[in-house]
Amino acid sequence: MRLSRSAPVVATVTVSVLAVIVLLLPPVEVVADEAELDRIEAEIEQVEQAQSEVRQRLERAGEEQEQLRARTAELDTQADELERALETLRHELEETEEQAEFRVREAFKHGPTLDPIAVFLGSEDPTAALNRVEIIEHVITGDQVRSEELVAAQQRVAALEDELDDRLQQLADARERQRELADELRADQEELETLKEELSDEARAERARIEEERRERERREAAQQQAEEAAEAEQAGGGADSGSTAATSGGMACPLDQPRHFVDSWGAPRSGGRAHRGTDLMGPLGTPVRAIVDGVWDIQSPGPNAGLWAILRGSDGNHYWYLHLDSHTVSNGARVSAGDQVGTNGSTGNAVAGAEHVHFELHPGGGSAINPYPTLRQVCG
Repeated sequence: MRLSRSAPVVATVTVSVLAVIVLLLPPVEVVADEAELDRIEAEIEQVEQAQSEVRQRLERAGEEQEQLRARTAELDTQADELERALETLRHELEETEEQAEFRVREAFKHGPTLDPIAVFLGSEDPTAALNRVEIIEHVITGDQVRSEELVAAQQRVAALEDELDDRLQQLADARERQRELADELRADQEELETLKEELSDEARAERARIEEERRERERREAAQQQAEEAAEAEQAGGGADSGSTAATSGGMACPLDQPRHFVDSWGAPRSGGRAHRGTDLMGPLGTPVRAIVDGVWDIQSPGPNAGLWAILRGSDGNHYWYLHLDSHTVSNGARVSAGDQVGTNGSTGNAVAGAEHVHFELHPGGGSAINPYPTLRQVCG
């Protein structure tokens, strides 16, 4: 068979195309690496899904715990009020019973008529006789009323005692549920720690790479947004105050490491008729506590309520209070940067053991506290 003149050309073109295809195809090692990367990412996704479910349970448990705290404080107050009312009523009942006993004694000695004149004439001491006459007249005129009051007072005492027993039982039940919830929280937090340990070194490295890429992307987007805003401000005549756009995501760190959870409990009732003036960041005992901003760590004297605590006097002029710490990891007066570890969380003071947390307060300019939850949600996610 005789080849046409175009055959060598076709052959040459075919070889060239195959060469290009071979060059475009990734090496076998690259394909294998990508398959391994897909496996690692699938593993990360599964573990992170499990972590998300545990965190949701922690969030729900935190909300229930906050409700229990409020209920416990309410029951404490009610029990105190009932104790005081019961004490007053018992005192009144004792007085009523004493008057009734006096009436019985006088009736036994002087007859059922209790004639005041007879009592007066039969007494050797005129002053004592006058006093007894006055008492007898009071008893005679109010005999029936006293009897009714005595019965009513006894009934009220019995009703208050039953109500007090009921409140105390509710209080005991609420505290028992708090202990159960603390155990559940501890178990969930341990599960979360276990899930974190299940990630392989490769998976953790891959997750770190993905997270770094995300942060880098966010930094680029933030820089681009700032440039656009600056351009718009310049185009508008530069009338905008550049100092009014403080970036809370930059230069700030979450006060408590993972695993953590928190809810908006501002104003929730506390024992003694107090209201909650902060946010409780819940986490396992000994979780690192961080400086939310640059500033000076000012350790305060331990107290029965606050336990170990300190005030971070921020370089931004605000004061940040950290209560119920388990330990301080920097010295008093230390200058710290946002994200530096300053302590560990715990349950010192009047916090409940097993529900370790950091009570966090925000005092703008060092003044009165405001709700820190919006700031924490923005910084901690």
